[in-house]
Amino acid sequence: MTQTLTGIDHVQLPVSDLKQSIEWYGKMFGCTLLDNYGECAMLKLENGPNLMLWQSSDYSSAHFDKDGETMPVIFFKSNEIDLLASRLEEEQVRIVSFDDGGFAKFLKFYDINNNFIGVLQLAEA
Repeated sequence: MTQTLTGIDHVQLPVSDLKQSIEWYGKMFGCTLLDNYGECAMLKLENGPNLMLWQSSDYSSAHFDKDGETMPVIFFKSNEIDLLASRLEEEQVRIVSFDDGGFAKFLKFYDINNNFIGVLQLAEA
């Protein structure tokens, strides 16, 4: 069978305040603004797909529940997860968990829009 998909272009997240969210993602993760279209903005990550933030009056946060546990809809990769966790703590971001699973560290938290976000850092081989 011919593979018809070649990758992920971008990931979309809902936001309640676009300007504030652009600034927050820039400050917390180093995302750079590619374009602001008014109701949405495209942010660039260093590696991987871009991140599109959508402001909506019908705002709802991104997450899902599995067996009573809230799960992130997206996991970012990091090479500096300890530094990121410290930065989030300093900014009083609601961190749900920061665990070392042996093969990787996992950080789960809520962004300023109540989107449940995950970050992982694979253990060095």
